[in-house]
Amino acid sequence: MSAFLDTILAFPTALFTIVLGVVMTYWLFVIAGAVGIDLFDGDVTLESGGKALSGAIEGGGKALGGAKALGAHDADFDVDGGGVLAAMGFAGIPITVSVSFVAFIAWFLSVMSAQPLHAALGGVVPSWLLSSGLGLGCFAAGMVTAGFAVRPLRPVFVTKRAPGRDALMGRVCTISSGSVTARTGHATFEDGGAGVILNVVCAKPNELKRGQPALILAYDAERRVYEVEPVDWLLPEEQEQLQDPARAAALARVKARG
Repeated sequence: MSAFLDTILAFPTALFTIVLGVVMTYWLFVIAGAVGIDLFDGDVTLESGGKALSGAIEGGGKALGGAKALGAHDADFDVDGGGVLAAMGFAGIPITVSVSFVAFIAWFLSVMSAQPLHAALGGVVPSWLLSSGLGLGCFAAGMVTAGFAVRPLRPVFVTKRAPGRDALMGRVCTISSGSVTARTGHATFEDGGAGVILNVVCAKPNELKRGQPALILAYDAERRVYEVEPVDWLLPEEQEQLQDPARAAALARVKARG
């Protein structure tokens, strides 16, 4: 145990030990936050815990990356498509994940090679020069190895942005509440990902219920709700327009004014 501590606290391994300690502390806070959120829900499941952890990881990474406008590209959170780091395989990977991989691999290589290297070349090469070369070599090897290691994880961090309010006009949502009135109602819109939950209303008497399709007509910014009506109310030729987003949006505007 004493030999191990001497190794991880000796130069250059000590530098990687410090970085690895910071990284581990960060992930412990992330995990603790995710578990805490899930416990407050009172329904601890593997799926909900995974979602909480995923959200905490994303939120923590964005906090480290800096504040950004809603809907803007997260340039501080991950490595963009160009540059040396992107060419090495870090494009699209959160910086926190990239640093974690590099820190661990460089630390591991330094721990494993420090004593054998000093034993073999300690009497030939000055100790400071040998240690400096070892540190640079482990860091370079850690960067290259981590670049290959994180590439399979890239699809995990691909985020799908929710469609804007204007893009929803003329689209068809699915009612998720028992009914839709002039004051309240809920629906979901399939965006190819987890789906978007919408607050919806219908000013006219209707028979909308859970599972039925509804046409999104407009957005009421004051009440923060979407105005909808049953797709069944459309004429056959109007229903054909729903296949074209531009024509569907125009149809929704006409229906909203009517």
